[in-house]
Amino acid sequence: MLTLTTQRTFRTTTSVFLALLLAASLVGLAPAQAFAVTSAEKQAEADDIMRSIDSLQTQLNEANAEYERATQEYETAKAAAEDAAARVKAAKERIAELQERLSERATSMYKTGGSMSFIDVLLGATSFEDLVTSWDAFEKISSQDAELIQESKDVKAEAESAEQEYNEQKAKAAEEVENAKAAQQEIETTKASMEEELTRVNEEVVALQAKEEEERIAAEEAERRAEEARKLAESTVVPGTGGGGSSSAGSSGGDGSVNVSGWVNPCPSYYGVTNEFAWAGAWDGNYHNGIDLGAASGADILSAGPGTVTYVGWYGTGGNAVIVSHGNGVRTIYMHMSAQAATVGQQVSAGDLIGYVGSTGYSTGPHLHFQIEINGTPVNPRNYFSF
Repeated sequence: MLTLTTQRTFRTTTSVFLALLLAASLVGLAPAQAFAVTSAEKQAEADDIMRSIDSLQTQLNEANAEYERATQEYETAKAAAEDAAARVKAAKERIAELQERLSERATSMYKTGGSMSFIDVLLGATSFEDLVTSWDAFEKISSQDAELIQESKDVKAEAESAEQEYNEQKAKAAEEVENAKAAQQEIETTKASMEEELTRVNEEVVALQAKEEEERIAAEEAERRAEEARKLAESTVVPGTGGGGSSSAGSSGGDGSVNVSGWVNPCPSYYGVTNEFAWAGAWDGNYHNGIDLGAASGADILSAGPGTVTYVGWYGTGGNAVIVSHGNGVRTIYMHMSAQAATVGQQVSAGDLIGYVGSTGYSTGPHLHFQIEINGTPVNPRNYFSF
């Protein structure tokens, strides 16, 4: 059973706990913390919250029992006080009745000229036996009335004392009911808040697990593509200083390598590589299928090799783009252009102008995303160009 002091202490403790919990919840909701931990660590946090909820449920069960006990005590004290009040009322009514009876007798004796005495009894008797009977009745009536009045007064005093005592008990019991109800509500509020927190943390666990699985699959894919790139790489490397075009189409050898003889740097005025191929440049969490060449907005973009323009248009996150097919499954893609300078079906040579550097699509600044694909598989441009 929770005493009044224990209840007050408990209420203070739960209030502080609730404040800390809500503060922790606000910190946990910050976007920067979304994937700051592993799913295992977040699951451990969820397990801690579940244990806390279980402990709160135990306390809530105790608080419910305390509330029921206090309510029962209040009802018992209330019934006892009502019973005592009824006894006080009955005693008062009995005293009033007896006092009225004595008053009537006194009035009657006064009207007949005095009090009822031995002479009155003697003169009123018709025989000695009647005299004895009358005298005994007179004495009995007087003593019985006096005893009844005294008894009624005693009952009244006892009932008033009981009424006061039970009213005090009822007031104390009512206070205990109020305290028990407050403690009960405090625990329920805290428990509800923790259940909301648990829901949020469980959602983070699921999100983290999905993210980790995505990263695992992407890492396996990166490893697979890196292996393919190693197999496709050749010893021929085109200097990044640019050069004249060539009319010969690109080709892939029997081992999947690309013949880039005569090809040129697609952005001669670039100032540096801002994002590498594959995971080395995956700052946004996605696999990077090309290499980014930082350059001033509006700088010329050239076709790296001879071929046919097969696409000119919007390329999703790649923004304005141009695709050139070089034959034998080899194609190059140029993204984030401010504007295109080629048309679909156009025949181009290495070094022909096909567009201008921009920052369209998913881009953080002006640059050219340059991508080489062999039979649909992106390969690292550094295998063929020295940027």
